[in-house]
Amino acid sequence: MSESTMSILTLEQVRQLQRFFLWVAGIVGIVAIVATVSAAIWRTPTLIALMILDWVLVVGLLQAWAQTRSGQVRVALMTSFIALILYGLFGAVILPNLASLMAFAPVLAIVAMLPFLSGVALRRLLIVAWIAVVVTIVLGSQVRLFPPVPEVLELPFQFAGVLGISAILLLQLWLFHERLLGVISQLRQTNEALQHERTGLQERVAQRTADLQQALAEVERQMAEQSRLLAENERQRELIRGLSMPVLPVSQETLVMPLVGELDAERIAVAQATALQAIDRADARHLVLDITGMPFVDTTVAAGLMQLVQSARLLGATVTLVGVRPEVAQTIVALGIDLSEVTTAADLASALRRQRVTA
Repeated sequence: MSESTMSILTLEQVRQLQRFFLWVAGIVGIVAIVATVSAAIWRTPTLIALMILDWVLVVGLLQAWAQTRSGQVRVALMTSFIALILYGLFGAVILPNLASLMAFAPVLAIVAMLPFLSGVALRRLLIVAWIAVVVTIVLGSQVRLFPPVPEVLELPFQFAGVLGISAILLLQLWLFHERLLGVISQLRQTNEALQHERTGLQERVAQRTADLQQALAEVERQMAEQSRLLAENERQRELIRGLSMPVLPVSQETLVMPLVGELDAERIAVAQATALQAIDRADARHLVLDITGMPFVDTTVAAGLMQLVQSARLLGATVTLVGVRPEVAQTIVALGIDLSEVTTAADLASALRRQRVTA
């Protein structure tokens, strides 16, 4: 009988098994005392053999109790099982009239082992016990090795056998009830622990949810702040663009627009829109573009300037280009940019004097 064939036993269940062996040994001991007294009075071979058989069973049960105390539960169960089966078999031979009661010995052995075994081993022992019951009944009906007991003892022996069997069965039922209550108590404790764990889990989930909601709110707040900063940054960029391309009125009909820094397609478009809007608002006739602050002029810048000149002409204004430095002039010539349609001046003062003379 391997460890896997046994039910998982707790310390309390092992103690219950110890008490069971001890109490059954006590019940059988009472029966053995009665048999001993009867053998001392009548001194028949049947009573002497019955006395010996009873005390052998008591010793076997005490041996099983001792084995249980030393931790040998499997060995103790097998010892009690074999002792009870042999008691039934030999008891049927000694007392054929009580063979029906002796047939209960294998049943008592199975009842004793039932709460502590499981699986294939239990099924095999059930088969063995059933065979032992059949053999016990057959031996009681066919074998006559001992003379019958005195008639005066037959009824007391039957009465004592019924009382002993009933006591053992009731004892096992009581132990089974205790074990069942222990299992129910353990299940309740497990359920309470699960409920406590569930409550704690719900609290942790609620706390995590609150933390996530708080984190989400913080992320949303940061995103809103980021959007506000981006909008503010864009507004500042627009303001910087406007400040980097100012249109200054120098007379009632003349505007001056200095261009500083490198121009790309986006800044050229902004410069065109700013200049045309200023010409339209001021109803100006002259626009002076000062490119002194520009480091170089390429084909994109030149094309943008030509578009500005043509657009200003459509609004009725002329454009004068001033501040062309020598390196910028060399770049324009090297690139083959045609600025023949653009009026130029050496500096801003010359352009303004030309505008006054023209006016």
